[in-house]
Amino acid sequence: MKRVLFLFMLLIPVAAFCTDKHKLKMPVSRWREITRMKTDSSTVPFYDTMFISFRAKDSFSYHNKNGFIYNGGYSINEDSLLDFGTARYKIMVKKPASLVLINDQGIYQFTRDSSDTAKTIVLEKDEKILPVTDIDQMIGHWTVYKRTEKDPTSGTIDNAVTIRSVYVTGPSTDGKLGFIFSGNDPSGNPSWYIKSFGIDQTLDCLGKTHRVMKVVKCQKGELILEEDGVKYYFKQFK
Repeated sequence: MKRVLFLFMLLIPVAAFCTDKHKLKMPVSRWREITRMKTDSSTVPFYDTMFISFRAKDSFSYHNKNGFIYNGGYSINEDSLLDFGTARYKIMVKKPASLVLINDQGIYQFTRDSSDTAKTIVLEKDEKILPVTDIDQMIGHWTVYKRTEKDPTSGTIDNAVTIRSVYVTGPSTDGKLGFIFSGNDPSGNPSWYIKSFGIDQTLDCLGKTHRVMKVVKCQKGELILEEDGVKYYFKQFK
């Protein structure tokens, strides 16, 4: 009975949300997850807090704490289904200071985010970017924490292509300098390997496709790669 009552209370704001088509777009806002529940409304502990930013022109950015940052365009249909392309949620509550989303895995309650977790990360103005002259400078396991592109509203993210992490090993007996994992790749099966590192600071990568990535920066614990106008920002999370 408790579960039925809880879900009924959640559905009340949805009815109002669906009656006005002007509310099918989210205002520019930032949200931080504060409560997570199972579908039976029982609260569960969590440590991978989700952050969502709704931007102008129906674009979004969302990520879990210390996780991959997804950017793209979103849509909301007449049934209050919020589609990020990489994930879908039913909007149960939409208020100025409260947002509740639900999917098959659970119920997620958000509040307005006023922290610095979603601030744009930029290079320091006085930081001098040094050239990367050797693959050994990049050795390590790097994980994406931000992704930017020239036109963030150009479409949804393809997890089979979008990079999740890079593992640079340096020269080895098999001729491979490292490996590149997409969002769909399991931990032991990367889609690409690094064949060579050129004097023009590019990584030549082979695998299911041929990719060439420019090494923009590798210093102060940060690696930046660029490919076709898309920049990937990496850190070595512990």
